[in-house]
Amino acid sequence: MSIGVDVIPDPDGDPEQVYLELVGPVRALRIGGVLNARDVGGLVGEYGKVRTGRLLRSACLENLTAEGVETLAGLGVKTVIDLRTPLEREVHPNLVAGLREAGEVAEISVELLKTLAELDELPAGSPRAMYQYLVDTCGPGIVVVLEHLARPDALPALVHCLVGKDRTGLTVALLLELLGVPRDLIVADYVASNAGLGTIAHTAVQADVLEWTLAGLDERYGGPRGYLAAHGLREETVEALREAFIDGQDQP
Repeated sequence: MSIGVDVIPDPDGDPEQVYLELVGPVRALRIGGVLNARDVGGLVGEYGKVRTGRLLRSACLENLTAEGVETLAGLGVKTVIDLRTPLEREVHPNLVAGLREAGEVAEISVELLKTLAELDELPAGSPRAMYQYLVDTCGPGIVVVLEHLARPDALPALVHCLVGKDRTGLTVALLLELLGVPRDLIVADYVASNAGLGTIAHTAVQADVLEWTLAGLDERYGGPRGYLAAHGLREETVEALREAFIDGQDQP
């Protein structure tokens, strides 16, 4: 069981071009040394269009280049939220010293999982079992992330885990649910990570797994919002997130 890398995908054509065509030129980001980078904004839902330039998602910043630092600084990133375990951060440290020098940037570690060891005890080859484990374990941490993103001085922000597909994927999916984005668009953004990781070895994410996960939250909690509320998400945080992320919305 892995939420990192272990299977080599075989995308057709040039990986960067595949990703650009899938995500679109407004949302796909080229950040030197950083894979799977895109803007969470640009999707349209119940409350309006999600603002671009507010939240970025990506793989870790272990290989961030000087050019990548310039790009992130140019995007005005104020907060980097790292969802990895302590061991992952030790083995794959983010290269953010240059980003700090370029401006005031808050680095926040929110360990959705304290260790990845428990994943090895789950049924082999069962992504649904892994996502059930994430749902059962990560709720409080995801709420902490959302509370950070709701702060007036936090945005623009970048959120990442190791390769930006599972922990980041679930966190972003739940945020987009709060913002009223339809599930087909949420799922499309989620599976874009397969193209975003290009030819590096990784376990592909599957649309049906996220769909199953969200349907489970519907059944158990009345929906993702109920799940997050059960783990401490406040109503004022939901309102602040919609105000911050929805174009032309001062109130939800």
